[in-house]
Amino acid sequence: MKRILIAFILVVVLAPDAMAGEKFLKSIDEAQKEAKANNQLIFVDMFAQWCGWCHRMEQEVFPSEAFQKATEKMVLLRLNTEDGKEGTRYAQDFEVYNLPTFLILAPDLSLAGMIRGYNPAPQFVQLISNSLTQYAEFKKRMSEEPKLKDSQKRLDLVKDLLGRRAFPKAEALLTKVIADKSAPKNVRDDAIFTLAVSQWNQKKMDASLKTLRTLLSSGPKGEQLERGSFMVGEVYLSQKNYPAALAEFRQFKKTFPNSTLAKNADYYVVQIERSTTQN
Repeated sequence: MKRILIAFILVVVLAPDAMAGEKFLKSIDEAQKEAKANNQLIFVDMFAQWCGWCHRMEQEVFPSEAFQKATEKMVLLRLNTEDGKEGTRYAQDFEVYNLPTFLILAPDLSLAGMIRGYNPAPQFVQLISNSLTQYAEFKKRMSEEPKLKDSQKRLDLVKDLLGRRAFPKAEALLTKVIADKSAPKNVRDDAIFTLAVSQWNQKKMDASLKTLRTLLSSGPKGEQLERGSFMVGEVYLSQKNYPAALAEFRQFKKTFPNSTLAKNADYYVVQIERSTTQN
């Protein structure tokens, strides 16, 4: 009788976890395929086994009627941030440093919203609602983009796209800004620099370096010249081309001794010199 009672208690206690877990997919490809087929957003639970608050979300929030209703038109996906595979990669890409963290992704896997930390069901559902409202406002601005005549506003929209990791759409708009001869030169220079950043974020280092060379050859001034020059060293550093990176940072210190980035250049020079000496 005791064994039956214990078994019954375990079923009752663990049922929410099982019910919640059954609905969560575990593959990005599978989730994206379903999202594209039905034009749905993807709710992503970024978790790790050691995360106590993640388990509380699973036990207390996910089984709730409020959460179920709020996500009924979404694809549910769970990624382990420590799997060494796509979960780890997505944690790095979206800068998920603390858990629990939840992503809301568009079918193209760009970011529609992000929620950090544990919240009881009512508050959590409100945060989901807020994220969806903000995303709807963003999509409205995107739909109005073709009518924009202000190149700076288009560039601001690009930076929003980059924050959402919507790289193809961002770079398509950057091409418009760069090609717009009526746009102020500082705006076009900023667009070229932003393109280099986009390429760098996608680990397209050769393309980023080429874009930066284009920027520097166009005669930028002020902050754009400083940022572009400094980033060349960072790209070389990312490529582990330490001699080239060291030369760039040393030249940066000479050319821009009063720059706010001079201390960063100092740090990189010391670290590279120390590393090459030890090796």
